Amino acid sequence: MKIIGIASSPRKGANSQTLVEHVLSGAEKAGAKTELVRLSDLDIKPCIGCGGCKKGNGCVQKDDFAGLVGKLETADAVVFGSPVYFGRLNAQAYPFMDRCYSLLKSDFSTDFPKGKKFAFALTCGGMGAEAVNPVNEYVKHIFSFLGFADAGFVWQNQCFAPDDLTKFTDTIQKAESLGTSLVK
Repeated sequence: MKIIGIASSPRKGANSQTLVEHVLSGAEKAGAKTELVRLSDLDIKPCIGCGGCKKGNGCVQKDDFAGLVGKLETADAVVFGSPVYFGRLNAQAYPFMDRCYSLLKSDFSTDFPKGKKFAFALTCGGMGAEAVNPVNEYVKHIFSFLGFADAGFVWQNQCFAPDDLTKFTDTIQKAESLGTSLVK
């Protein structure tokens, strides 16, 4: 089994990336092969709304998005992680999310391989469940268009400094358990 972790944080090794890494660690312990991809290390341009992707040739932009899509196609599961900035995903997440539109046909069907598992890992500052649950629902909705099955959600608030997640051992354990469950 192959699991891809996608971290959208611009801060290398900070809370949301670390949470994704804990999910991947649980999956590795259960026998999966894993890979972490940092969106900030890639050149993924925003969607330009040209509609070229609906003419059957995919996205017209030439950047790192196609390579990431190739990784998603060969993965059995995906873990997407992001910090929450002002009640939404961070800016680095949106070019990737918007470009996923190019994987849909004009009737919103897709040839993208179905049945893959999707898990979401989210960190934020002072917000509670009432603020993060809509973000979770939005991201699950985007991935469901591509045929991914919801496999879980782990999140932690009170993550202000880059290493605050280390204070929350219960959440770290939940993340690792989520990773293990992706392999089953």
